[in-house]
Amino acid sequence: MFSTLLVERAAERLGIKVKLEPAIISGCYIDSRACGNNSLFFAFKGEKVDGHTFVPELLKRGVICVGTEDFDDKNYIKVSDTAEFMAALAKERRSLFKGLVLCVTGSSGKTSTRQLVASMLRELKLRVHATSGNLNNHLGMPLVILNMPLYCEALVLEIGMNHAGELKHLVGIAEPDFGAITNIGTAHIGNFGSQAELAQAKLEIFDYSHAVAVADISDPYISKWVSENEGKRKIVKYSKNELGNLAEEYSGLPDFMVENLLTAKSLVTAATGRMPDLRKSIDGCELPAMRGEIRTVGKRLFVVDCYNANPASMQKSIDNFLRRYTSDNVFILGSMFELGGFSCEMHRMILDNLIGAGVKSPVFLIGPEFDKIKNEYANQKNMSFFSDISEAAKYLPAEGNFLLKGSRGNRLETIFTLPEVKE
Repeated sequence: MFSTLLVERAAERLGIKVKLEPAIISGCYIDSRACGNNSLFFAFKGEKVDGHTFVPELLKRGVICVGTEDFDDKNYIKVSDTAEFMAALAKERRSLFKGLVLCVTGSSGKTSTRQLVASMLRELKLRVHATSGNLNNHLGMPLVILNMPLYCEALVLEIGMNHAGELKHLVGIAEPDFGAITNIGTAHIGNFGSQAELAQAKLEIFDYSHAVAVADISDPYISKWVSENEGKRKIVKYSKNELGNLAEEYSGLPDFMVENLLTAKSLVTAATGRMPDLRKSIDGCELPAMRGEIRTVGKRLFVVDCYNANPASMQKSIDNFLRRYTSDNVFILGSMFELGGFSCEMHRMILDNLIGAGVKSPVFLIGPEFDKIKNEYANQKNMSFFSDISEAAKYLPAEGNFLLKGSRGNRLETIFTLPEVKE
């Protein structure tokens, strides 16, 4: 929520002359259906839908619209780049905010950590606005900032990235006070030449902001950055080597969630100087669906962890599953995407680790990336390869404990709509 004066200021910084009626913007959207009274709409040309087609009707309703095409209306702002204008406006909105800004990035665990951070801050009685859903990219993050309510005391932002330079751009808008990296794994490694290059891209959250770096020194890449920057800026250190006591106290949580809990606790205590009640914070934390939830269908228990996947998160899910369910195990693993030239190596690593762990239970492998290496595992009688989940569903055991893990592109969650499994 902000005034039209801020819109004029952002336009002026980009060399655009705009004069709007004094008013309060109630919300900013890229989905025309969400626009209400006194809202602002950003028109983008998508692969299937061009947002400009909705502009005439929105203008009739008094919605301020921003886009790259020509419309003759006092409430329309023509720009050369809609995303650039959105970023400029979000930067202006951020400059007015005097509360805490905490940012989280990493290869995996970003969303869970972000939710835990928000829950901890609320437990400390702060009024919090946080990223929701998957609004963590160059369009989503500015929208989160722009829709921040006036009464907010703490802003929690999740920042995602696929390429080098993306975090630099986003932290330039967010200007975080405190930042943390959950881990540096191999997500999106296909867009980089090596894990070291990917690590350097993740470290942009520290390199290109004035944030206090809340740094996990058990990670070799982060530890190296800390050793090179100590004395130059403020750094708060913690280590995943401290997990032992926390894991014992919260033994009901999966291991990866305990790691996220440690990162969130370290970030919040650094930012506030106070220790939140972790048990209450966990109880008050709303995690998105398909991130380790348990679903029971007849005699089948499913651990549904298929919101997304990369090699590190998949291995952690497998390890945790094997520890918690020691018999009647069934693995349904979907292909991991965006691994580029590393794909075969990474998928091979997952299967080799299963063999090394002595897994003899059924393993259903879904999608094109696993298919590329299936001939190498023809002698593994417990491993079956399928093009999609609907093919595999016909062969699932009638009972047991099932791990459902894979990238979103596999649509593994549709298993619950299939007649072989339908609740």
